[in-house]
Amino acid sequence: MAKISKEVIAKVGTVLRQQGIISSQVLQEASSGSSAAGKGMLDYLLEKNSITENDITNAISKSYNLQPTEFNPKMIQVAAASLIPGDVVKREEIVPFSILNDELHIAVADPLKVGTIGPRLKQFHRNGIKFFVTRPSLVDEAIKEDIFDEEKRKTIKENQNDEPKKNNNNGQGYNQQNERLSAKAASGVVEFVDYMLNHALVSDTSDIHIEPFRDEKCRVRFRINGVLETQEMYTKYLLANYQAVVTRLKIMSQCSIQEKRLPQDGVLQFKDKRNPKSDWIDVRFSTLPAKYGERIVMRLLKGSPELALDKIGFLKEDLEKLNKAINSPQGMVLVTGPTGSGKSTTLYAALQTINSPGKSILTAEDPVEYYLEGLGQVQANDQIGLTFSSILRSFLRQDPEVILVGEIRDKETVEIAIKAALTGHLLLSTLHTNDAISTVVRLLNMGVPSFMVSSALTLIVAQRLARKVCQDCKIIDTNVKPQHLETAGFDKAEALTIKPHIGKGCDKCKGTGYKGRQGIYEVLENTTELATGILNNAQAPELLEIAKKSGFITMSETGKNYLKNGILSMEEYQRVLIS
Repeated sequence: MAKISKEVIAKVGTVLRQQGIISSQVLQEASSGSSAAGKGMLDYLLEKNSITENDITNAISKSYNLQPTEFNPKMIQVAAASLIPGDVVKREEIVPFSILNDELHIAVADPLKVGTIGPRLKQFHRNGIKFFVTRPSLVDEAIKEDIFDEEKRKTIKENQNDEPKKNNNNGQGYNQQNERLSAKAASGVVEFVDYMLNHALVSDTSDIHIEPFRDEKCRVRFRINGVLETQEMYTKYLLANYQAVVTRLKIMSQCSIQEKRLPQDGVLQFKDKRNPKSDWIDVRFSTLPAKYGERIVMRLLKGSPELALDKIGFLKEDLEKLNKAINSPQGMVLVTGPTGSGKSTTLYAALQTINSPGKSILTAEDPVEYYLEGLGQVQANDQIGLTFSSILRSFLRQDPEVILVGEIRDKETVEIAIKAALTGHLLLSTLHTNDAISTVVRLLNMGVPSFMVSSALTLIVAQRLARKVCQDCKIIDTNVKPQHLETAGFDKAEALTIKPHIGKGCDKCKGTGYKGRQGIYEVLENTTELATGILNNAQAPELLEIAKKSGFITMSETGKNYLKNGILSMEEYQRVLIS
């Protein structure tokens, strides 16, 4: 592990004791035990699982006024790494990992490096250096990378600069002829955007939000595991170069850089710098003219989904119902849920399951999110009249067995979709509803006659995505009392026996207490009894009772089981299924 000075170790021990992370007795035992074992006190505490590396980093950050940082060792900027000789990096255990606004960012595990080697590093970069504190193991991992080997740096730099002017697959690219930035400014902006996109990729980010506010303030937020997290490291550069960054992103997305008054949508692409030979990563781009400037939201579409239906969290009996529905010759299968709940993943996994040379599959999407070999995929464009309804009409003349419509938005689209499902086609689509039963109600409220809904509808999947409790550091959540469980829908007997868990925070989950996500599904099959209820205009509560008699399990019931088994925390259960 990267070395930390004895003075710092002593100070960290005191801070950890003051914070209540370790007791005075544990600290005293660690002091004597580490001496007897011939190792550092922090190493000793780590081995005993008394503390985590994040505890050390946070204590150093507080004591030495250094901002903590996390970075991917395989995604270090070449420009930053190249400034400091590799032998200096390895000898001093420092990691130059990025340059923002001409300021070199260096990560250390030992804060005393700032005073001892900081002044000497100015000979390598005179435009300002900022130090950050990070985990010792992260420093160890980073300095072993090829990027700090002088001979291998040349190859890495050549690969990272290998950026094609145009992607022949779909015509998206950088369109350098439209670039209006000066050469010097463009270089910095290109590097900033490239680093931010790659940072989002390795952080498992689903969406990037870039937002301007009054008084010349702005921020970048990443949606990680469904929750938005502010990325402070980008604020300074973005503040000085906001319009240039927006312009760069518009150029990459082939949007108009002159148009600032109307919303625009596009698709951009970038390379995963960890693997320059990998496929391009698609990003859905949207700009909205807000009061203090254009607001940008980008959704990362990380390649075609490779998960099979049986790997994304369906209960066995629900998976059997879904497989039966998507292998039927006709009917309507709907996937519902809020934005970011994984609807596209479910639909594409279904398409991937049934895709074969013997079937003609056509999709109408806005935008086309994933490319699947063998499918006819059409990008909707309302501006030229290429709407979902017009595409659907054309599909019916293209002799398909399976049709996917990205979203049912209006009465015209739902009417054509229903007719397609009744005339020998399997129709897949999405709706924004809270649950499966309310989807039936929504179709009826959109003006579809009840006899058509009962005849065309085959299956509805409603879903959510929730953060899983980290299994490496989960503990019983003593703050959750039986009355809290009763309020959340558990009966009194259950509330007395259930012991909800929560993540304490460890290196594996980066101190968050959560690691990975769990799909929560409910699958409503249109049985004979349910179809009769729909035909008779039964209300939602009646339809729910009919469905339950046929074995229907609600998302709430599934979520309760996940909470009982320590997969979901009480906080996450309430956030996803109650709030």
